Amino acid sequence: MARKPRIWYPGAIYHVMSRGNRRGALFKDRDDRISFLEYVQKTRKKHPFKIHSICLMDNHFHMLLETQNDSLSLIMKKILQLHASEFNHKYHLNGHVFEGRFVSSLIEDEPYFLEVSRYIHLNPVKAQMVLSPQDYIYSSYNLFVPDRTDQEDPAKQIIKGIVDTDRVMEYFGGDQEQYRMFVEGEQSHTEQENQIQKEMREDEMWLPRIVEGA
Repeated sequence: MARKPRIWYPGAIYHVMSRGNRRGALFKDRDDRISFLEYVQKTRKKHPFKIHSICLMDNHFHMLLETQNDSLSLIMKKILQLHASEFNHKYHLNGHVFEGRFVSSLIEDEPYFLEVSRYIHLNPVKAQMVLSPQDYIYSSYNLFVPDRTDQEDPAKQIIKGIVDTDRVMEYFGGDQEQYRMFVEGEQSHTEQENQIQKEMREDEMWLPRIVEGA
């Protein structure tokens, strides 16, 4: 299960999400996503942490993040500040890029940990951006299952360097097909999905995608 974190301690795992201000775009093109991933990579080198799953949508992002020596607040502050500064500079904007503070939920058991990874990887499908999570480049899903997208895409290379798949995959004996069936299979996860949406304050109003370049 998950609950709202009140304290921080090393080794804590969080589902983290942040949205664009007034539901606006955080990423208008591929370069925006690549620069965000580079800021995650840069912050990770200075303030080490693990990412177990990640997905960048148009107006929000999700991460399954495990802290080490630094607090979640410090880590996220660094990442969001870097992206907001670059985003405003690139598009000649002023003001807030993100809608307030990021949303986070402390994960306290393994079944919920796996459900959050599934939820993150299915976000582009729920938003009707792709038919299969394997078709979405800006997600870590293709590190967990056989890849069928462009191996040369720079975003994918960065994601490969910052995501640790070991903890998720050990529950499936390292079997990629078993994880794929867990994510894409017909078994109902409605109750778990509703709980995650509630924790993240995410509802159907967030699902329609923002057209890139708008």
